[in-house]
Amino acid sequence: MSTTIHQSQFSTSTSSFRASQSQPAPTMSYSDTPLTQLPSVDFNFDDLRKRMADFTIKFDAFIEQGRKRVLEERNEFRARLGELSEERRSTSTQITTLQSTLSTHNQVLAREQAEKNEMHSQISSLESHATQQSAKRDRLRSAIAQTQRQIDAKVQAQREYAAKQDGQSQLNRPELSFWETYLGCRIEGSGDENKVRIVFIFPPSKNSGSGLDDREALFELAVPLTGHGKYEVTYMKPKLEPARVERVVDRLNATREIGTVLKGMRALFVEAIQ
Repeated sequence: MSTTIHQSQFSTSTSSFRASQSQPAPTMSYSDTPLTQLPSVDFNFDDLRKRMADFTIKFDAFIEQGRKRVLEERNEFRARLGELSEERRSTSTQITTLQSTLSTHNQVLAREQAEKNEMHSQISSLESHATQQSAKRDRLRSAIAQTQRQIDAKVQAQREYAAKQDGQSQLNRPELSFWETYLGCRIEGSGDENKVRIVFIFPPSKNSGSGLDDREALFELAVPLTGHGKYEVTYMKPKLEPARVERVVDRLNATREIGTVLKGMRALFVEAIQ
């Protein structure tokens, strides 16, 4: 606003000066003026110089004030430009930091999502495995229960058979004693609870000379575990013809009489020894 005031004052002074310079002087006719009298013209140079000096002072003050204001505005502009540049650098740094943080955050989110997907996959696999194991456990429990029932049934059957065999052995003991005495044999265990060893003792032959010990012949008889099983000769000494031994065992299985196999095997051993 001060610039406008000074410019208006300067324009006013200049206009006044120009007006005073351009204003036509009053025309005088030489016929109206005596020849001996010259016209008197007052240009008012002192006032003009004074006004020019005042204008110069004001103009110099205006220029100085304008220069100072321009310098101040330029300095303010430079300072503001520096602040803006610093703010821009700070903002750029913040943006870079935020972008780095965002990138790291995105990577963390991606890694966590991958871990989450993997955990869900493992959980699904474990649930499927647990379901399979549960079904397998149920099948095993059912199989164990069935096997246990079968074992209990077999144990019960063996107990009943053992009790029956014990009762039968009590009844057969006198008969076995008779056959041991009558046939010259002894009945003993073979180390296997399902087998019985029968040993025949033969006196020495008269033709073999004196001083010889009694001779022995034996065989092992496999006893069936159930009442419907079959007897079987598993070992014999000396060796006998398998076909003839099989016929003797067949008669035993048919009659279930122990005397049948004792008499038959003794007869075969006598033939083999003689």
